[in-house]
Amino acid sequence: RRGEPHLTNTSPTAQDSSTMGEEWQNSEDTAFQPEEVEPLLNDVVAKVLANEVYDESKVATWVDRICDQSMQKLTQMNKPFKYVVTCILLQKNDAGVHTGQSCFWDVANDNCARIAYPLASKKQAYDPRMYCVVTCFGVSM
Repeated sequence: RRGEPHLTNTSPTAQDSSTMGEEWQNSEDTAFQPEEVEPLLNDVVAKVLANEVYDESKVATWVDRICDQSMQKLTQMNKPFKYVVTCILLQKNDAGVHTGQSCFWDVANDNCARIAYPLASKKQAYDPRMYCVVTCFGVSM
């Protein structure tokens, strides 16, 4: 319908008639802040994969540990979010990988954080023969 606001409006006080006039709130307390979460994810991945070289028999364990430890750290932040953590760990063999996500959420408060391991600055010094990508979605409650 013409003239009605839609869900992609990022104004902190935008109203959408389809959501019964709820006001979106956006503040550092209620919005998912990727810049707070990315260092946490980097720390978890670095600890789990420190000094490791790709070994297919260990991949499932590493992925579980990364997801579980990330979720523990996120919940310790005591923020009003539901979290989804994904981890992709693949052997470095010059094959491409493509991933994508699509979300329908509150653009004022929900967001995602994404990290890649090894960090770009550390790739030359340490070659673990693997890549790891961790994504965390924070959806406000």
